[in-house]
Amino acid sequence: MQAVALTNQGLERSRNEDSCFAASSGENALLVVADGMGGHKAGNVASDLVIKEAEKAWLKLGKCSNEAGADIRKVIEEYIHEANRLVIKEADTNPSQKGMGTTVTAALLCGRHLTIGHVGDSRAYLIKGNMITLITRDHSLPEQLMESGQITKEEARCHPQRHILTRALGISEKLTVDIFEEQVEEGATVLLCTDGLTNLVQDEEILTIVNQYSEPHKIAEELIERANKCGGFDNITVVIATGVGGRQA
Repeated sequence: MQAVALTNQGLERSRNEDSCFAASSGENALLVVADGMGGHKAGNVASDLVIKEAEKAWLKLGKCSNEAGADIRKVIEEYIHEANRLVIKEADTNPSQKGMGTTVTAALLCGRHLTIGHVGDSRAYLIKGNMITLITRDHSLPEQLMESGQITKEEARCHPQRHILTRALGISEKLTVDIFEEQVEEGATVLLCTDGLTNLVQDEEILTIVNQYSEPHKIAEELIERANKCGGFDNITVVIATGVGGRQA
């Protein structure tokens, strides 16, 4: 298994508020993507705090066991709650950073056992063969409107308020973290990304690019290049693990 994290400022933003992390050891990997809340002060600081905490979580994990599902779930939940506390504390300490926030999507792979913790609208996909599956659900206003039947999926994609989040780190100490767990097929690909990619590149095109290249760094580069060719109006981040269930090359 190989894991890569790559981020790009895009073509229009004055700074990159995305942060990312990827670590792989043998059959295990931790992938994290965080998107600092656009329009808020110090969004880059908030996302960076999430990644620094991810580095600590990875060191704590050591060699995780495929059978340690409950413990792994607890580690992911505790990591995200601690990151949330750090973002709130930093904002309270520094008035210039008041109101900062961030999304987080974290995926822990122990062999073929996948555990995902998720808050916000950064996404996690599972890809195998000609199938791409969105695992996470966006915590955004358009997603909420779509689920209630007020708008269609296509209208949600182009909604003028698509950047309004209904859940994020840094807002409240009372945080609900979505957790997803499943056994994945050997050789599958796990892809995490910010909305700078998914607002511009359709799932079907993501699948085509993933299947076109075997090297994860090349896949990430091509996805980012495609988003920039489509406008690049936001920061773009891709974190990817290929060859799930196999040892690191």
